[in-house]
Amino acid sequence: MKAEYKIPGGKLLACTVETQNDVINELKISGDFFMHPEETIGKLERAILGSKVTDYPDRIRGFFKNTKVTLLGVAEDDFINVIKIALDAQ
Repeated sequence: MKAEYKIPGGKLLACTVETQNDVINELKISGDFFMHPEETIGKLERAILGSKVTDYPDRIRGFFKNTKVTLLGVAEDDFINVIKIALDAQ
């Protein structure tokens, strides 16, 4: 399922997520935000893959706690929100 989330201030965050047996098995995050270093978005996606649909917020928080990354136009809770929107639409 695909979802978009308009972040207050103008940025757009989007994701496509697929689940099987309440486990996230496919995830792609995109949008007009900035994450540096750029390859960190792939690392974030891989950190979420395989998590139960109830556990992905903890994976996201743990990722940002343990990874040196600069975010512009987006915050960690925005990633949680867009994935929730996609999951709720399934």
